[in-house]
Amino acid sequence: MRSLHILIISIIAIVVSYYVISAFVLQQQAINKQSVYVHLQPEWDSYPGNIVYDITNVWSQTENRQLNSKERLEMSKSTNVDELRYVHGKSYILVQHDNTNCHDSWEPHYARFGADVIRHQIEYLTGLQSNPDPNVTLYNPIPSKQDTTEHESQIKLGYSQFIPICTEKDTTSFDYSVRINDNSVGFDVYFVPSIQEQENYDQNNNKFQYYETGQCSGKNYASFSGTCYDVRKDSGLLIVIPDNLSLPLTKLDVWLYEK
Repeated sequence: MRSLHILIISIIAIVVSYYVISAFVLQQQAINKQSVYVHLQPEWDSYPGNIVYDITNVWSQTENRQLNSKERLEMSKSTNVDELRYVHGKSYILVQHDNTNCHDSWEPHYARFGADVIRHQIEYLTGLQSNPDPNVTLYNPIPSKQDTTEHESQIKLGYSQFIPICTEKDTTSFDYSVRINDNSVGFDVYFVPSIQEQENYDQNNNKFQYYETGQCSGKNYASFSGTCYDVRKDSGLLIVIPDNLSLPLTKLDVWLYEK
């Protein structure tokens, strides 16, 4: 019983101490959270598959200013996406709402923060996380179970998504992490100079440019983390998944941390 009490007290102490640290960190950094939803149409082998990208951007800021309700509404209207698009001759519906284009900062709820701290510590102790700081989610690289030859074949006609960074600098560096909820398939991830490289990848037989200063790319992974140096402000992650998804909802968690 005494051991249980000690454990509970230790967990509370960890949560409180990390919350104090995080409150200080949040004064210097902004956090932007958004989701991108993709619904694949019948032309896809993965139909009726759905894809969700949960994205967290953390970056250094000179001023922490929250948008008011009217500003948030206007920003959301201008950045909302709900339309039918095509790639590789296959159609999909792209939905993106409540995106403020890095003009707003998200703050964690206290209860959620405590749960996330505990979860993070467990994942760190079990070797899933490579960083003990609960404000930084960096998963250890795990290759997918998909055969390399099959992956290369399927990825050529797969789905690509560009995830922009948030930064106030012209040139900067980022830690990043990506995880997919189905390790039977793998994703490719590249840190690219701009969204134009997504079009180059999709339309020019996968010929495109990406950064190579650090760990700026990974191929056929179920989870991957890296650091990319000296990237421009229009840069972002290009994440590609193959067209042989088996789950009704494929979820990719994406984290970007400015150094």
